[in-house]
Amino acid sequence: MTGLKDRRVLVTGATGFVASRLIPELLAAGATLRATSRKPQAIETKFQDVEVVPSDLSDPASLRPALDGVEVAFYLVHSMAGDDFEAKDREAATNFLRAAEEAGVERIVYLSGLGQPDQELSHHLKSRQEVGALLASGKIPTTELRCAIVIGSGSVAFDMLRYLTERLPAMIAPRWLSTRIQPLSEDDLVRYLIAAAAEPEPGGIVEIGGSDIVTYREMILGYAAQRSLRRVIVSVPVLSPRLSSYWVNLVTPVSASIARPLIEGLRNEVVVTNMGAAERYPQIEPIGYEEAVSNALGRQVEAMTEAVMSGESMVPGTDVGLLTDERTVPVASRPEDAATELRELGGDPSWYPLSWAWWIRARLDDLFGGAGLRWQQPDGALVAGVKVDWWTVARAGDRALMLRADMKTPGEAWLAFRVDERASGSELKQSAFFRPRGITGRLYWWLLLPFHAPIFALMSKRLATRMGHR
Repeated sequence: MTGLKDRRVLVTGATGFVASRLIPELLAAGATLRATSRKPQAIETKFQDVEVVPSDLSDPASLRPALDGVEVAFYLVHSMAGDDFEAKDREAATNFLRAAEEAGVERIVYLSGLGQPDQELSHHLKSRQEVGALLASGKIPTTELRCAIVIGSGSVAFDMLRYLTERLPAMIAPRWLSTRIQPLSEDDLVRYLIAAAAEPEPGGIVEIGGSDIVTYREMILGYAAQRSLRRVIVSVPVLSPRLSSYWVNLVTPVSASIARPLIEGLRNEVVVTNMGAAERYPQIEPIGYEEAVSNALGRQVEAMTEAVMSGESMVPGTDVGLLTDERTVPVASRPEDAATELRELGGDPSWYPLSWAWWIRARLDDLFGGAGLRWQQPDGALVAGVKVDWWTVARAGDRALMLRADMKTPGEAWLAFRVDERASGSELKQSAFFRPRGITGRLYWWLLLPFHAPIFALMSKRLATRMGHR
């Protein structure tokens, strides 16, 4: 087997972070794709070319239709929450292996965690490697890819790091912040997964990682540098994983039950010790940590823009760290007529409600070297890069427009509009996105919310009224 074209491929854990990045690449590779999870409806909505079959790994009977006719199976499932997650992992892997053997699956690709077995591994890492050994004990060739933290929006470990760095100007540094880690970018992980699924001789354990080996402290400071944040880390001799998980739960949306196994895993050094991946997959040259973070931040903007242009929800996990204000207003005209108003925005202050508030905001912007009060309508079509008042067009479509703010803010701001057809005419969806930079950015959003809320509400209604008069 040297490719995936026309091969029937199954992705388990289809609604998870890794699967959401893997599925588009498998489709691009020509695979005949089936996805399964307990509630896979979101995948069916997002990818029409994917066959969706619900299943539950604790119910062996439900796995038979999911695995029927499958040649390659990606096993992307593991538990973390709860005291019995290790037993759940064993049961799920056992059920899956038996069903896969009965279905005649030709190979399994499993995503596991780095860490040397001769170390005292955390329960989380030990369970992941135990599942790999269990899957490999069967008749089906199983390739176990072991990696450390994956850098990408939706990766729980990366999101925890982001929340901590964004929200805490100063933080206590327990011993685990000095553990060496070899993080891997989400793009490189997907490349490795596809390579493992297509290689001619599958099987065995492959350790994969990025080109940099860093500590968790260096990861925090590296992320902070890319976001232009100053962070102070104070070292303390002792802070248990349990106490650390409670602290993470207090200052981030990550629950203590999820944070604890992740933090326990950070006491183990997770670096590549076997360099066989370079020989086995020479076409992959993994990038370093800084580039991976930059790509992840850029990918979030791409996902946000794609959601606006397509009218679909953002891919799970890609909205982490975004603050949003969304308004939906009916429009009394056809979509093609209503959308014409979007292409004529700019140079007219009448669609900005509470103009005095915008004037004050513009004067403040002048003081800090921003765009200021600028009324500007482009001569030609609205395309990416064109200036519209104090915005720059990020993307423009037939019925959608996304603007990036040129105003000085402690973060990045976008304003998006989309017109969709409805039975009684059409509908305008207006979305404001803000990616705050540190605690200052969050304070900015919440302190100005009493002004933003009525402004955004009136703006959407005013624009919808103008659209309806066409």
